[in-house]
Amino acid sequence: MTRQRTAPVRIIVDSHEHESGIALFLAEFGVEIEIASLPAGDYAVGEHALVERKRVRDLHATIIKGRLWAQIGKLRSASLFPYLLIEGTDLDRGPLHPHSVRGACLAVIDLGVPVIRSDTQRDSALWLHRLAIRCQRSQEPPDRPVYSQRPKPPPEQTAEAMLTVVPGISTTSARALLTRFGTVAGVLAATEEEWRTVPGIGKDRARLLAETLRSPLASPRIPRQRNPST
Repeated sequence: MTRQRTAPVRIIVDSHEHESGIALFLAEFGVEIEIASLPAGDYAVGEHALVERKRVRDLHATIIKGRLWAQIGKLRSASLFPYLLIEGTDLDRGPLHPHSVRGACLAVIDLGVPVIRSDTQRDSALWLHRLAIRCQRSQEPPDRPVYSQRPKPPPEQTAEAMLTVVPGISTTSARALLTRFGTVAGVLAATEEEWRTVPGIGKDRARLLAETLRSPLASPRIPRQRNPST
Protein backbone atom coordinates (compact mmCIF):
# COMPACT_ATOMS: atom_id res chain seq x y z
CA MET A 1 0.00 0.00 0.00
CA THR A 2 1.43 3.37 -1.03
CA ARG A 3 1.43 6.01 1.69
CA GLN A 4 0.07 9.36 0.58
CA ARG A 5 2.75 12.02 0.57
CA THR A 6 2.09 14.93 2.89
CA ALA A 7 2.18 18.34 1.23
CA PRO A 8 4.95 20.61 2.53
CA VAL A 9 4.03 23.42 4.89
CA ARG A 10 4.08 26.77 3.14
CA ILE A 11 4.23 30.25 4.68
CA ILE A 12 4.23 33.60 2.92
CA VAL A 13 6.51 36.13 4.64
CA ASP A 14 5.89 39.82 4.10
CA SER A 15 8.79 41.57 2.39
CA HIS A 16 9.25 43.86 5.39
CA GLU A 17 9.77 40.80 7.63
CA HIS A 18 12.33 39.11 5.41
CA GLU A 19 15.29 40.35 7.47
CA SER A 20 13.81 39.50 10.87
CA GLY A 21 15.59 36.12 10.90
CA ILE A 22 12.40 34.16 11.45
CA ALA A 23 12.30 32.93 7.85
CA LEU A 24 15.65 31.20 8.45
CA PHE A 25 14.22 29.26 11.38
CA LEU A 26 11.14 28.35 9.35
CA ALA A 27 13.35 27.04 6.57
CA GLU A 28 15.21 24.89 9.12
CA PHE A 29 11.84 23.37 10.09
CA GLY A 30 11.28 22.41 6.46
CA VAL A 31 8.79 25.17 5.66
CA GLU A 32 8.53 26.39 2.08
CA ILE A 33 9.01 30.18 2.22
CA GLU A 34 7.67 32.74 -0.20
CA ILE A 35 8.54 36.43 0.13
CA ALA A 36 5.74 38.73 -0.98
CA SER A 37 3.94 41.95 -0.10
CA LEU A 38 0.96 41.06 2.08
CA PRO A 39 -2.16 43.26 2.28
CA ALA A 40 -2.03 43.04 6.08
CA GLY A 41 0.01 41.25 8.72
CA ASP A 42 3.49 39.81 8.47
CA TYR A 43 2.87 36.11 7.79
CA ALA A 44 0.23 34.23 5.82
CA VAL A 45 0.13 30.80 7.44
CA GLY A 46 -2.84 29.56 5.47
CA GLU A 47 -5.34 30.68 2.88
CA HIS A 48 -7.51 32.25 5.59
CA ALA A 49 -5.05 33.12 8.39
CA LEU A 50 -2.71 36.09 8.87
CA VAL A 51 -0.33 36.82 11.71
CA GLU A 52 0.88 40.25 12.78
CA ARG A 53 4.21 39.98 14.64
CA LYS A 54 5.34 42.65 17.04
CA ARG A 55 8.35 42.80 19.27
CA VAL A 56 7.49 44.15 22.70
CA ARG A 57 9.08 47.56 22.10
CA ASP A 58 7.27 47.83 18.76
CA LEU A 59 3.99 47.02 20.50
CA HIS A 60 4.50 49.83 23.00
CA ALA A 61 5.41 52.28 20.24
CA THR A 62 2.43 51.45 18.01
CA ILE A 63 0.00 51.76 20.94
CA ILE A 64 1.40 55.17 21.94
CA LYS A 65 1.34 56.44 18.35
CA GLY A 66 -2.20 55.17 17.84
CA ARG A 67 -1.29 52.86 14.94
CA LEU A 68 -2.08 49.51 16.54
CA TRP A 69 -5.85 49.68 16.11
CA ALA A 70 -5.65 50.52 12.41
CA GLN A 71 -3.29 47.56 11.92
CA ILE A 72 -5.61 45.24 13.83
CA GLY A 73 -8.55 46.48 11.76
CA LYS A 74 -6.72 45.71 8.50
CA LEU A 75 -5.75 42.30 9.84
CA ARG A 76 -9.37 41.44 10.66
CA SER A 77 -10.62 42.69 7.31
CA ALA A 78 -8.03 40.74 5.31
CA SER A 79 -8.41 37.33 6.98
CA LEU A 80 -10.94 35.04 8.61
CA PHE A 81 -8.44 34.05 11.27
CA PRO A 82 -6.19 36.94 12.39
CA TYR A 83 -3.55 36.55 15.10
CA LEU A 84 -1.30 38.96 16.98
CA LEU A 85 2.06 37.45 17.95
CA ILE A 86 3.96 39.43 20.60
CA GLU A 87 7.65 38.54 20.81
CA GLY A 88 9.88 39.25 23.78
CA THR A 89 10.58 37.91 27.25
CA ASP A 90 9.28 40.97 29.12
CA LEU A 91 5.94 42.53 28.16
CA ASP A 92 6.83 45.60 30.22
CA ARG A 93 10.02 46.39 28.31
CA GLY A 94 8.74 49.71 26.99
CA PRO A 95 7.38 53.10 28.08
CA LEU A 96 3.76 52.05 28.74
CA HIS A 97 2.63 51.21 32.24
CA PRO A 98 2.03 47.46 32.82
CA HIS A 99 -1.72 48.10 33.25
CA SER A 100 -1.92 49.93 29.93
CA VAL A 101 -0.10 47.39 27.79
CA ARG A 102 -2.15 44.55 29.26
CA GLY A 103 -5.34 46.54 28.76
CA ALA A 104 -4.40 46.94 25.10
CA CYS A 105 -3.82 43.17 24.77
CA LEU A 106 -7.23 42.47 26.29
CA ALA A 107 -8.82 44.99 23.91
CA VAL A 108 -7.22 43.14 20.96
CA ILE A 109 -8.66 39.86 22.25
CA ASP A 110 -12.08 41.54 22.64
CA LEU A 111 -11.89 42.32 18.91
CA GLY A 112 -11.69 38.58 18.22
CA VAL A 113 -7.94 38.50 17.55
CA PRO A 114 -6.09 35.83 19.58
CA VAL A 115 -2.83 36.99 21.16
CA ILE A 116 0.17 34.64 21.07
CA ARG A 117 3.19 35.26 23.32
CA SER A 118 6.64 34.09 22.28
CA ASP A 119 10.04 34.55 23.90
CA THR A 120 12.43 34.60 20.95
CA GLN A 121 12.56 34.58 17.17
CA ARG A 122 12.91 30.80 17.18
CA ASP A 123 9.89 30.51 19.46
CA SER A 124 7.93 32.76 17.07
CA ALA A 125 8.93 30.51 14.19
CA LEU A 126 7.73 27.46 16.12
CA TRP A 127 4.35 29.11 16.68
CA LEU A 128 4.07 30.07 13.01
CA HIS A 129 5.01 26.56 11.92
CA ARG A 130 2.41 24.99 14.17
CA LEU A 131 -0.27 27.46 13.05
CA ALA A 132 0.54 26.75 9.40
CA ILE A 133 0.24 22.99 9.92
CA ARG A 134 -3.11 23.49 11.64
CA CYS A 135 -4.46 25.86 8.97
CA GLN A 136 -3.25 23.84 5.99
CA ARG A 137 -4.68 20.47 7.01
CA SER A 138 -7.75 21.33 4.98
CA GLN A 139 -8.37 23.70 2.11
CA GLU A 140 -11.74 24.57 3.62
CA PRO A 141 -11.73 27.07 6.51
CA PRO A 142 -12.89 25.53 9.79
CA ASP A 143 -15.99 26.86 11.47
CA ARG A 144 -15.21 30.17 13.06
CA PRO A 145 -15.57 30.16 16.86
CA VAL A 146 -18.71 31.82 18.16
CA TYR A 147 -16.72 34.39 20.16
CA SER A 148 -15.05 35.68 17.00
CA GLN A 149 -18.37 36.32 15.28
CA ARG A 150 -19.26 39.23 17.53
CA PRO A 151 -19.72 42.57 15.76
CA LYS A 152 -16.57 44.65 15.56
CA PRO A 153 -16.57 47.23 18.39
CA PRO A 154 -16.17 50.80 17.19
CA PRO A 155 -12.67 52.32 17.66
CA GLU A 156 -13.88 54.63 20.43
CA GLN A 157 -15.06 51.64 22.46
CA THR A 158 -11.62 50.03 22.21
CA ALA A 159 -9.95 53.28 23.27
CA GLU A 160 -12.30 53.56 26.24
CA ALA A 161 -11.44 49.99 27.27
CA MET A 162 -7.74 50.89 27.30
CA LEU A 163 -8.27 53.84 29.63
CA THR A 164 -10.60 52.04 32.02
CA VAL A 165 -7.70 49.85 33.16
CA VAL A 166 -6.64 52.86 35.24
CA PRO A 167 -8.02 52.61 38.80
CA GLY A 168 -10.87 55.07 39.33
CA ILE A 169 -11.43 55.71 35.61
CA SER A 170 -14.91 54.61 34.58
CA THR A 171 -16.23 54.31 31.06
CA THR A 172 -17.83 57.74 31.49
CA SER A 173 -14.53 59.28 32.58
CA ALA A 174 -12.65 57.56 29.75
CA ARG A 175 -15.18 58.88 27.25
CA ALA A 176 -14.80 62.40 28.66
CA LEU A 177 -11.01 62.21 28.34
CA LEU A 178 -11.24 61.02 24.75
CA THR A 179 -13.75 63.76 23.93
CA ARG A 180 -11.30 66.35 25.28
CA PHE A 181 -8.02 64.95 23.85
CA GLY A 182 -9.24 63.02 20.80
CA THR A 183 -7.23 59.80 21.09
CA VAL A 184 -5.44 57.65 23.67
CA ALA A 185 -2.18 59.14 22.38
CA GLY A 186 -3.61 62.60 23.06
CA VAL A 187 -4.48 61.60 26.62
CA LEU A 188 -0.96 60.26 27.16
CA ALA A 189 0.55 63.49 25.87
CA ALA A 190 -1.53 65.73 28.16
CA THR A 191 -0.39 67.03 31.55
CA GLU A 192 -2.07 66.40 34.90
CA GLU A 193 -3.34 69.99 34.89
CA GLU A 194 -4.95 69.42 31.49
CA TRP A 195 -6.56 66.18 32.69
CA ARG A 196 -8.11 68.05 35.60
CA THR A 197 -9.95 70.35 33.19
CA VAL A 198 -12.05 67.36 32.12
CA PRO A 199 -15.35 66.98 34.02
CA GLY A 200 -15.09 64.17 36.55
CA ILE A 201 -11.29 64.11 36.58
CA GLY A 202 -10.25 65.65 39.85
CA LYS A 203 -6.94 65.69 41.67
CA ASP A 204 -7.11 62.07 42.81
CA ARG A 205 -8.04 60.65 39.42
CA ALA A 206 -5.40 62.76 37.69
CA ARG A 207 -2.85 61.39 40.14
CA LEU A 208 -3.95 57.81 39.43
CA LEU A 209 -3.71 58.47 35.70
CA ALA A 210 -0.17 59.77 36.14
CA GLU A 211 0.83 56.83 38.36
CA THR A 212 -0.57 54.30 35.89
CA LEU A 213 0.54 55.86 32.62
CA ARG A 214 3.82 57.41 33.72
CA SER A 215 5.10 55.29 36.57
CA PRO A 216 8.89 54.77 36.60
CA LEU A 217 8.02 51.08 36.29
CA ALA A 218 6.90 51.82 32.76
CA SER A 219 10.36 52.82 31.56
CA PRO A 220 13.00 50.93 33.52
CA ARG A 221 16.60 51.94 33.00
CA ILE A 222 17.74 48.63 31.57
CA PRO A 223 20.78 48.62 29.30
CA ARG A 224 19.84 47.95 25.71
CA GLN A 225 20.61 44.36 24.78
CA ARG A 226 21.56 43.00 21.40
CA ASN A 227 18.89 40.31 21.37
CA PRO A 228 16.41 41.69 18.79
CA SER A 229 13.57 39.58 20.11
CA THR A 230 13.06 41.73 23.18
